[in-house]
Amino acid sequence: VGAFGGGFVGVDVFFVISGYLITTIIHREIEAGRFSISRFYERRFRRILPAAAVMAVVVLVAGAQLFPPHQQQSLARSAVAAALFASNIFVYLESGYFADPAHSLPLLHTWSLAVEEQFYLAFPVAMLLVSKFGRARYGAWLLLLSVVSLVACVVVTGSDAAAAFYLSPTRAWELMVGSLLAVNALPALKDQRARELVAFAGIAMLGVSVLTFSEFTIFPGMVALVPVLGTAMLIHAGAHGETVVGRCLSIRPMVFVGLISYSLYLWHWPVIVFAQYYSVVALTPSATILVLCVTFALAIASWRYVETPFRRKQFAGDQRQMFRASAATTAAIIGIALVSLHGQGLPGRADDDAVMRYAADDPEWLHWSQCERRSRALGNTGKPCDLGVADAAPNFMLWGDSHAMALASSVNRSAVRNGLAGELAIASGCPPLSRVVRQDRRHCDAFNTGVLEYLAASDDIGTVILAARWTFIVNGDHRKLMASGALELVDLQDTPSAAAGNAGAFEAGLRRTVARLQELGKDVVLVGPVPEVGYDVPSATYVALKTDRDVNALISPSLAEHEERHR
Repeated sequence: VGAFGGGFVGVDVFFVISGYLITTIIHREIEAGRFSISRFYERRFRRILPAAAVMAVVVLVAGAQLFPPHQQQSLARSAVAAALFASNIFVYLESGYFADPAHSLPLLHTWSLAVEEQFYLAFPVAMLLVSKFGRARYGAWLLLLSVVSLVACVVVTGSDAAAAFYLSPTRAWELMVGSLLAVNALPALKDQRARELVAFAGIAMLGVSVLTFSEFTIFPGMVALVPVLGTAMLIHAGAHGETVVGRCLSIRPMVFVGLISYSLYLWHWPVIVFAQYYSVVALTPSATILVLCVTFALAIASWRYVETPFRRKQFAGDQRQMFRASAATTAAIIGIALVSLHGQGLPGRADDDAVMRYAADDPEWLHWSQCERRSRALGNTGKPCDLGVADAAPNFMLWGDSHAMALASSVNRSAVRNGLAGELAIASGCPPLSRVVRQDRRHCDAFNTGVLEYLAASDDIGTVILAARWTFIVNGDHRKLMASGALELVDLQDTPSAAAGNAGAFEAGLRRTVARLQELGKDVVLVGPVPEVGYDVPSATYVALKTDRDVNALISPSLAEHEERHR
């Protein structure tokens, strides 16, 4: 829903609450001398696995009916990762620029569950060690570990935001903030006015996060402190007495949402993904309401008929049975996924015409995407990927962002036909603008500087082809219907320009690049922008074919729209 651009901070809220609740149980049982690692994991399996397994199986079956073979294979791989509580690692490794878009990854949301479970692999043991050797100084140890994790989060966000977002070491501090509250590391709030003030500030911080953050917010980093500390303040205020905010959060509908929240979490994203995938275009308000109703219905059913019976030990009553059932369930999900992978996405199940037309994409893109790491090392000892004929001195270079990568196969084949050799220098999200970077891609300056240094030392290269997503860089928006100004360019040399904003920085950076290349005696070829659709074209084509709809009528911009956007 548009107004809630920062809704993703719900994950941060979840981590703090989880750390608080689980640590409260562990701390209480350790202090009472009755904590058991096996009993702890039995509770975790009962709480987490049954409902997640049902959801995963339904998603795999639904994906087999709707997704093309390529995306069905991606879904199968993600199911294996989810079954092993490694979704966060899978998403980080697989979510490159040319990976399937988020709306075709129904198990994407399980990354946060993986982070939580990875954390609880080590955390109970750490608590036991502190109780035995640290004289129960839980607060000091938790604070130290939290600070280390937070510093790592801030540092890694600056260089690899995806790693900071998805991986456990840079998210652990959020869970440990909740843990600090659970071990009473902070003084109690005995004064009513202080509790009211802290609770109100906490809910206000969450509101600011949800309403002002967006996909362009550099996250997690330091800004993650806003929702994390806001959640901690809410918990801390409520733990020592009533507040107005606490009473509002305790009304029966809110409590019921909390009761079914795990199943809501499990089902909301697959329902959204499949609805969006089938619709192709953005969901209408009425379709969004329907999605929410279906999500709540599935969540209530999951809570009533799956979660509750297992937690009450109506199924798999003793510990051994639960562990065996957990192992069997994990193996079954992996087995189903491997069948799909072995069958290469089961292409025979779908309409042959749809599959064949969907398959008319670029089979070599994965090779070019793997060139990106080599390209980023050009300033040191790196060497770009080769294009054209083998074992010949390169006489041209294709340089740019992911749009240059998308051209690589065609340029490569053309070069082979003409007996030419060249090189490819690419970095996703990094247009070839000298000393100009995106606010969220500061590393691009080192890449572009490295390419220019490499070209200065390469006398054989006489032609440089520049290709990038020019219009996106200037307008600052992803899609033709999205408000501009979301992406900000930064001119690192702060060159005065008559034009303002992104357009001025863009012009300065492009002129700088071309001027330097001409100084080096290179011929420069600029590749103009392609029409931007705003949708994943292969997926939209496949779904439209399967459902007898005209994909062009659904998603294509008109010539007038294209010309206006790229003016």
